[in-house]
Amino acid sequence: MTILFVIPQLSAGGDLSSQSIAFSRYIASLEQGSPFAESGPFAVLIEASIPALYKESALVAVRQTGNNERSEFLIVGMGGDGAVVGEVIARYFTIVEQMESLPGSSTLITPENYKFRFRGEVKTGTGAAYVYDIMPRKRHRGLFKGQIWIDSGTGAELLVSGRLTDAFSGTDRITFVRETKLDASGYVRVTHLSFAVPLLGQSELSVEERPLGLTEMPIPQGLPQIDGRRGSGERY
Repeated sequence: MTILFVIPQLSAGGDLSSQSIAFSRYIASLEQGSPFAESGPFAVLIEASIPALYKESALVAVRQTGNNERSEFLIVGMGGDGAVVGEVIARYFTIVEQMESLPGSSTLITPENYKFRFRGEVKTGTGAAYVYDIMPRKRHRGLFKGQIWIDSGTGAELLVSGRLTDAFSGTDRITFVRETKLDASGYVRVTHLSFAVPLLGQSELSVEERPLGLTEMPIPQGLPQIDGRRGSGERY
């Protein structure tokens, strides 16, 4: 099935032709799919904290797509404060589960779901990116108000940031910044999240994902390792 999108009108202040080409390439990349939407496996490092209480924890897992086409996490190591694991990291897994329960087409960053407003061009060190403010066309769970940066040459998504417009179960005021980049080991995606936890206050998480076949599992020093091959790993 071929999906056609209307490219939004771009405001003055930049090269209209290069913006149109980059945006068209961005739309085309959505049909190809994100490298992180594949079955995996992917190494995942989650570092979480409750800054006001000076509590923190870390967890290492392998993520892959199960038979139901949803993410499965096999935990291979965790350490730190138990309240952070139970109240913050566990909520992150719930957010992922609830996001993946939504129809994929309803959460894509496309002109069908969002209004785009061109803000300008920023230098990225290795090139440049076009920055757009985006706003949901309608209130729908999984959508957010924020920004997206796309590579001015390839149209690839480089950075997405914003605040979810509809709360998820057990969380409130979810804000995030998600950056996708290419380093020596391949694609890596780093997501920073912040949300309020009842009774404990604001929490912060950093989630780093990279293809497991291209890197060693990033287990921080001092973090206990669980041998998932013997079935002692915990799945979420």
